[in-house]
Amino acid sequence: MPRYIVVAPEHVAGRRTAFAAVVTLNDASPFRRNIRPWVKGSDVFIFNLTGPHCAKAGLDTNDRCKVTLIPIG
Repeated sequence: MPRYIVVAPEHVAGRRTAFAAVVTLNDASPFRRNIRPWVKGSDVFIFNLTGPHCAKAGLDTNDRCKVTLIPIG
């Protein structure tokens, strides 16, 4: 089952296009993800999670978590 994190506009202020970032969930090991607009022209962004990412952070579907995004470049 795919899992996604939805990123509210205030957390990516000024972004309009996809960008690469280092992501940390609940202070677990960081990993790289491409953060993309929900749909073209949207100010809401999303990125997907794999099963191993969820397991390392102790997450299940619909859980809330602390998300840290550090843009690359």
